[in-house]
Amino acid sequence: MNTQKRLALTLLVLSIFCQSTQAQPSSAEDPRIARLIGLAKVWGTVKYFHPYLAYRDIDWDKALIETIPKVNAAKTAQEYQAALNQMLAVLNDKTTRADLDTETKTAPATTPVTTKLVRTENGVLVIEAAHIGQAVAKDLSTLGGFVTTINQSLPSATGVVIDARGTSKATELEAYHLDNFLRQTLTSMLDSNVVLGATRYRLHNGYAAQTSGGAGFYYSAFVNSTPKTIPGRAKTKTPPIAFIVNQHSPSFADIMSGLQSSGRARVVLEGEQAPGDIFTMDLANGVKVRMRTAELVNADGSVDLQPDVTIATGTQDAALKEAIKALQGNTTDPKPARSRAIATFHTVEEDKSYPEMTFPNAEYRLLALFRYWNVINYFFPYRHLIGDSWKTVLPRYIPKFEANKDAVDYQFTVRELVTEMHDSHGGVRNASASAERVGTFLPPLMTGYVESKSVVTRVLDDKLPIKVGDVILAIDGEPIEKKREFHARYTAASTPQWLMRSVHFRLLLGPKDSVVKLKVQGTGGEVRDVELTRSQTTMDPKWAGLMERSTPIIQVLPGGYGYVDLDRLQAGDVDKMFETIKDTPAVIFDMRGYPNGTAWSIAPRLTEKKNVVAAQFSRPLLEATSLTNSELADSANYSFAQRIPERQGDVYKGKVVVLINEDAISQAEHTCMFLEAATEVTFIGTPTAGANGDVTNMVLPGNLTVSFSGHDVRHADGRQLQRVGIQPTIRVERTIRGMVEGRDEILDAAVKFLQTGGTK
Repeated sequence: MNTQKRLALTLLVLSIFCQSTQAQPSSAEDPRIARLIGLAKVWGTVKYFHPYLAYRDIDWDKALIETIPKVNAAKTAQEYQAALNQMLAVLNDKTTRADLDTETKTAPATTPVTTKLVRTENGVLVIEAAHIGQAVAKDLSTLGGFVTTINQSLPSATGVVIDARGTSKATELEAYHLDNFLRQTLTSMLDSNVVLGATRYRLHNGYAAQTSGGAGFYYSAFVNSTPKTIPGRAKTKTPPIAFIVNQHSPSFADIMSGLQSSGRARVVLEGEQAPGDIFTMDLANGVKVRMRTAELVNADGSVDLQPDVTIATGTQDAALKEAIKALQGNTTDPKPARSRAIATFHTVEEDKSYPEMTFPNAEYRLLALFRYWNVINYFFPYRHLIGDSWKTVLPRYIPKFEANKDAVDYQFTVRELVTEMHDSHGGVRNASASAERVGTFLPPLMTGYVESKSVVTRVLDDKLPIKVGDVILAIDGEPIEKKREFHARYTAASTPQWLMRSVHFRLLLGPKDSVVKLKVQGTGGEVRDVELTRSQTTMDPKWAGLMERSTPIIQVLPGGYGYVDLDRLQAGDVDKMFETIKDTPAVIFDMRGYPNGTAWSIAPRLTEKKNVVAAQFSRPLLEATSLTNSELADSANYSFAQRIPERQGDVYKGKVVVLINEDAISQAEHTCMFLEAATEVTFIGTPTAGANGDVTNMVLPGNLTVSFSGHDVRHADGRQLQRVGIQPTIRVERTIRGMVEGRDEILDAAVKFLQTGGTK
């Protein structure tokens, strides 16, 4: 058995998986829990999308740890707001803050709508840009009239004031039309081209693995957009221009940046908050958190919009007067200091695993929960399959993590948490305390789920008082149903068949040299008590040997059909395999196990077609500027079709049968998709595990590593594989009698199928 298979086998045993419970979130209405849920979402959203965390040295974990006690102690909305702002303050970003929603709000002083939106005052052309954006959004035909009026007024204007102050956040349509209007209008004002400012923001293409062992092609990036240009077509010199903005102005910072940097415009800010790319989260107690999602990069390399003049919110005349003074160069304000963009940023976003914390304190345990929840919420490609139960994860698990008494308790809670994503790739490594509590030794036998019963399927020593086919009724005095239920609680599984496979692999676990007492029922119906010593460690290579078939890897069966064990076939033996079976009328590929990367060389030799799509891949592609609500970014994905490689060798033209069962997971299922894309395949057996997608991983406090599928992988025609598995064309299940008699019932069914002409 190769290293990869042995590792997979070890992870099966040492990682505990489970189906999620159906418990209702009784704590969901608890105000304290609601505030912690909001904290979790704010912390995670900032962690993955605020630009500062891409390049500044900020201990964001520590900020959370110090805030949790204050959120727990908060009794009022104001105290909750203050606690959140304490955490957000470490960013040193005025834009990102928590505010309270109030019933009465003082509207910013802006020009009444009854005022002409384009007018001349004392020789200065005043353009009410925000109101124009609103008007055009309601009636697109008004745009031409505004542009015409401006063009007619420009020759006699001594300057231009573009007032873009808003009374509330502009709609997406209003912001679009304002931006479009400004670009058209400025083209007729500028006598030469102006390069605008650029933006930079964070992007995640899948979830970058936090430890070795995960797929290496998921990554995070800090994206710098290419600056756009406004062409200048004016025949006369550009007039002085001033912008008036406030926090409600639609974001056109790139335009202001370009004109300001080129000396064509001044910027007057009313209030303390400049407009920008802001994402708002609604939390409990009427608290809102506003978060920056991008940074403006000016032409000189500085960051953020730097207003030339800042005034307090007041009457509309005050801002207009300051803008006119700015046009005339009469302002006494010094030129704003520029904040230089930092060129270097984190090359790898690695989380801390806190290995020194055998049993993390309550705050760090909640950090584990919050980190897991946010990673799965944003990066799990099968998040859409979880359903409504995902909404209950935080309210259900916050009390569980807070109640942990020791390391064992904590690790079991993490293991149970991991089951919530229903992914057979889900597992917890390094959870040694909980593993020791369950035990890591087995008696010298294996069990399986056959005919809906827990059955002895293999025995290492024929002298033992237990036989293949014995049905286990109780373990150490506990009914078998209770034992299965316990292990299922901590077993992550995409499908019931994988759940039972995994449960039965650890059903008899216990301490070294301990005696397990079994009540079993023999094949004749007799019930007896059996005592066995747990003498075999789960790391013993004997288990791998038990799981392997002893038949030849490549052979021609007595009936003349080819047989290939894909669990043991190596990539270097594919040519030999095809040479052996080339004259057979059919081949049986046995995919009850885990392959060795042979699909890429086998599938091309089963078809004469070119450019064959074998599977469809997609993974989350998250951009900070695409955030749409407090839980999920826009559902964009990076998608591609994986194709069968070019053929090297002759085509095998016989019929193809593939044997499958619950042992086939991930690459095994992928192999099945390659084969079905290449040729007509008859699948015989039982459904596969239903988990595929290039595993990635995260780390949690206590040095725990959690794995999960990083890609959404589908059949070539788009059919879902995750949670479904490869479905048999002909369903054949093993039986207790067949095991006792040493028959391979699935292989026998395949031979019979071929002997009867290859029809069902």
